[in-house]
Order: sequence, then C-alpha cells, then structure tokens
Amino acid sequence: MMNPRMQSRSGRPASRPTSGSYRHSRSSLYMVHTPSLEPITTPDQEEDEDTLCGSLDSPSPSPSPNHAHESSGSSVDESSPPYKVASAPLTDGVGLFATRPICKGSVVLCEGPMFTQPPLPTRTNSTVMAALSQCTRDEQRQYFNLANAYKRPAAGKRALLPALGIFETNALPCGKARGVRRAGIFLLAARLNHSCRPNIARSWEEAAQQMTFRALREIAEGEELCMNYVDVLGTRAQRAEELKSAFGFDCMCEACALVGEELVESDRRRAAIRRLFEEVGICGNEPTLGLRKVKLALRLLKEEELVHYEASFCFDAFQFCILAVVLMLGRQVSDYMNAKAWIRKAWEASCNTSGPDSPASRAFKMYWANPRAHELAGMLPSATLHGPD
Repeated sequence: MMNPRMQSRSGRPASRPTSGSYRHSRSSLYMVHTPSLEPITTPDQEEDEDTLCGSLDSPSPSPSPNHAHESSGSSVDESSPPYKVASAPLTDGVGLFATRPICKGSVVLCEGPMFTQPPLPTRTNSTVMAALSQCTRDEQRQYFNLANAYKRPAAGKRALLPALGIFETNALPCGKARGVRRAGIFLLAARLNHSCRPNIARSWEEAAQQMTFRALREIAEGEELCMNYVDVLGTRAQRAEELKSAFGFDCMCEACALVGEELVESDRRRAAIRRLFEEVGICGNEPTLGLRKVKLALRLLKEEELVHYEASFCFDAFQFCILAVVLMLGRQVSDYMNAKAWIRKAWEASCNTSGPDSPASRAFKMYWANPRAHELAGMLPSATLHGPD
C-alpha cells in the first residue's frame, strides 16, 4: 500500500500568477476576438505579407516544436510509462520519478478522472461518497490513501469529513458539464508533488476528457516529476505561507532551499516577474515600452526556470507589434514581421505546455499564418519594435 504523500494540490488551477496561468485581461483576447481558427486572407493581404515577412511568412504544414515523444523513429521503448511511483525523499510520502530521459514538451502522462464533482457548495461529503460508491474497491482504497490537508487544518480553516477533505486537497479542474465547471480526481497525477520550480505542466483536453501532463523542460532519468500548487511568482516567504495554510507542509524544493544572496536574487526576480505581469497590461498605448518589459520578463523567467509563463508574455509582444504601425513601401502597416516572430514563439511555448491541439496553440498558429486577423492591427501611431532575441 502506498503511503500518503505530504504534498498535494487543491482543486484550483495549479499554475496561476494571480488568477490564471494566462492573464484574462490580455492573453485571453485571442479567443474572444477570433471566432474562426482558419486564416482569413485576401490576395492583396497575402502579397503584403510576402513582402513584409520573408521566411516567417506562414507556419509549415506540420510544424513540430519539441515533441520527440511523437516521433516513430525513436529508439526509446514507448510501451512502458516514462515514470514510476517511488518514495519521495523530501516528503513523508511518495512521488512520480522519471524512468528515462524525457524531452521538453513530451507527454508524460494522460489520465481521465476517476470521478468528477460540481463546485462548492453543491459538492459535499455525501456527493463524493456517492461517486466513490460507483468505483472499484481498489480505486476506493487508493482514494482514501491520498493526502488530506483538511484532517488537521490550519488556524481559521474548518475540518472536513475525510471523503470531502481528500477531494478538496487533490482535485483538479477538468472542464464543464452542462455549463457547470467540474473538478476531478486523478489517482496517478495526485502523486505529483509540488515544486516552486516545476518541470511538469498540465492541460485539460475536452475532446478526450482527460488531463495531459507535459514536460516543461528536459528531465533526467531518476528526476522527480513535480507541478506547482500555488502561485510561484511570490517570494519564498509568501509561497511558504500559502503552502502551509492551504496544504499544511513546508516546501523543500530546490528554489526554497536557496540561502543567502541566491535566495535574495531569486525573490527579487520572481517579484519583478509578477510586477511585470501587471505593468505590461497597462502599456497598450506604449508598445515600445511594453515590448522592453516583455523581454525583461522573459529573461527573468529563463533565469528562474519558470517557462510555463512564456507563452503569455510572447502573446503580449505579438499584440504590441500588431498595434504598432510602420511605414513600408509608402504605406502604413502593422509590424507584421516582428509580430509573426513573436506569435511563432508563443505558439512553440504553448505547444510545449498544452499541446499543438489546445485552443491557445491553435489560435496562436492562426495568428502566425495571418496576423491581420487580430482586430487590434494598426491602431497606434508609428513605432519601431523588435522581434525575440
């Protein structure tokens, strides 16, 4: 029987700077402003883009970022999962560990929910028990062996009955049913421990009704697979307070183990990234300034190894280029060349975190093929911007 792990997640999204892994104020605009995911071009527009964009003209028919796991020529045995459940030395329980090297963007785990539940207050201990009654005895045993942060809750939080407490500790959001958001239990994914420098990202696939977990970076054999349960853009003290209050454990990941000047610099970088999230959002009338802030944020993200925020910032940079107007061949047009470079980078980052078929990746690919589809194109005066470094 597996020991319950100390580190577990709540039912809220696990990679949120404040209220979402992408900022709803800006990065969700691509879904609102684009009713169609197919490029909308005219012969004149295509000629303009040929002149402006050169080799960045359009995505290839079957582009491939970093998805080595999808290659049929791989010598790696794909018949066995790239992970195993084993004791986690930094916790009181277990975790998932890589059994072979895993490439950035690779699918590590796909799992459907054991069962789902509606949101609170409709979700109760009785509704969870009713759902469990439809599961096998082995599934029930595994469920009650999961961590329960509400067994001895922090001050100010009330204790919950076991079934509901375990659900609130381990559930993940998994789409909607009849317009109502649901959360579900994923028995294997519940063994993913927390890290403030995660190497795993998750995304819900509505069509397949499953959660997919991908590698955020190259992962070595034997390395523990971790996601983040809370906002990792806070300082160590802020993260520790939230983790202790919500989950009742002290984080001992590599980021939290830093001391001295290294800790000071890490806290400074993370606080700066969080600040830049907000500052970029108010630079709509100053695209040059906004783009400088995006580049600074991307550099800091790279230094902190927090690549799961990269797509959002790159999409902001794309929008700045779309807003700006440049003079080309005697006509004023948006900065499509740099816009395409940025949206390609956003697409690649999104593919690595949520897959090429996710709504975000599909929308980014559409803008790469046709940046004119964005309704904000050419709304600001002339400006000279830059592509990615």
